[in-house]
Amino acid sequence: MVMKISLLYLVLCFLSPSLWAEDPGMKSIGAMNVQLFFATNEDPAAAGGIAKRVPEIELKKLQAIQGLEFKHYRLMGRDMPEILKGYENWATPLLPSKEILVSFQPIRKSGDKKLQMVLEYWQSKRKVFSVNPILTMGKSLYLVGPEWRKGRLILAVKIEKLNE
Repeated sequence: MVMKISLLYLVLCFLSPSLWAEDPGMKSIGAMNVQLFFATNEDPAAAGGIAKRVPEIELKKLQAIQGLEFKHYRLMGRDMPEILKGYENWATPLLPSKEILVSFQPIRKSGDKKLQMVLEYWQSKRKVFSVNPILTMGKSLYLVGPEWRKGRLILAVKIEKLNE
């Protein structure tokens, strides 16, 4: 009996290398920077205690966007998840809360510095919007989210690095 079990074990080990093969979809192809901002013309304290002042460089970028003429901007949070080649990835820019999530999955790489993705914004377990942008490494894409506490949530996504 022990001989049969040992023989079966050997057969499984040598004839089933795929059981231990690495999943190519789990390969990291880069990293994303996902930031969540709160913009308002009212009292910015409505954002709560976790909100921080926006760095001057980022503030100028936000103020330069046509249609976003707000008096106050606050950084609510940031996440820097890896981009996995073949799977949906998740960012949680409002940690420790999971009320706001961003899912993204690469579709196609265009050259050394561009990546098309499926990008979805989730709030309170509901998908608010979905887009398929082509992101350029190092350039932020700003997406205006829903109204929140007499202001707007703004999502900024940027590819920080792309592996070859």
